[in-house]
Amino acid sequence: MTAAQQELRAGALVFRFWPRQASAAAALARAVQIPPLMPGLPKDVLARGEIVVYLAPDPAIFDSLAPGVPDWSAGLAFPERDRIVLPVFTARTGREPLVTVLRHELAHVALSRYLGAGVPRWFHEGYAQLAAASWRSNDGWALRVAVLLGQTPALESLSLDFRSSRVRAEHAYLLSYTAVEFLYRLGGPNGFARLLERWRETGDLDRAMRRTYGLTFAQFERLWRREVGRQYGWLLVVTQAAFFWTVLTILFLVLGYWKKQRYRRKLAALEAVSRDTECSEFGEAADDPGPLGGGMIDGNKPRA
Repeated sequence: MTAAQQELRAGALVFRFWPRQASAAAALARAVQIPPLMPGLPKDVLARGEIVVYLAPDPAIFDSLAPGVPDWSAGLAFPERDRIVLPVFTARTGREPLVTVLRHELAHVALSRYLGAGVPRWFHEGYAQLAAASWRSNDGWALRVAVLLGQTPALESLSLDFRSSRVRAEHAYLLSYTAVEFLYRLGGPNGFARLLERWRETGDLDRAMRRTYGLTFAQFERLWRREVGRQYGWLLVVTQAAFFWTVLTILFLVLGYWKKQRYRRKLAALEAVSRDTECSEFGEAADDPGPLGGGMIDGNKPRA
């Protein structure tokens, strides 16, 4: 730690920051007073040693702490060194709140502590998104674009896309999430925990899948591709669009019928008022003889 840096501890986390980042460090420390739970991992996995979190105040310091990182990256974890680097300057702040990015990077550290260094990149990134709960509704539409463009490569090859263009990297991240989330749903929380435990014991994901789910990795990947096509394929979009327009048409028809009935009631009311007015005027004309009606004045005969 340099003389310019300050330090704040929150359990096993040590935040190192520069003076202008004191409020951000304090906010993050409050947010992780209770360590976030990591799906399928022991509750104390993050408490098994110190984790240093650097809050970089500018591009130069960020690049010195995390060299070679793509310019769209919102943070970086070095699990083998129990170190995390977060940018806290405008040019690097991403779409996610800083605390969500911290949870994402903490998930990388937790997973590496439990499973070691042999975890494939797609699982690391998918797991971190699952742990941080960073999936958003519009991510589904971005994934539909990837499916439309045929950008659904084999899981093991997804690691080739993470340092390419931003769009392709985002697609790779989203696909990674769907794979891990599908694994989680296959066995539920307990099944997922057993999968990770057996992976830790055997050091092999395929063997762990066989023992836990009765599936080979290749079978799982086929099921995952089918699930991605079912959830994010354009056939679903078309059917949803057809349903949407059907409902919208029915609503317009109902609204049109209601407005038509309302117009008819108003017209009938106006016609009734018009008839009443005509009858009233006719009655008044019959009762009034006018100036030449021949009436008596002062009891005398009519004037000549």
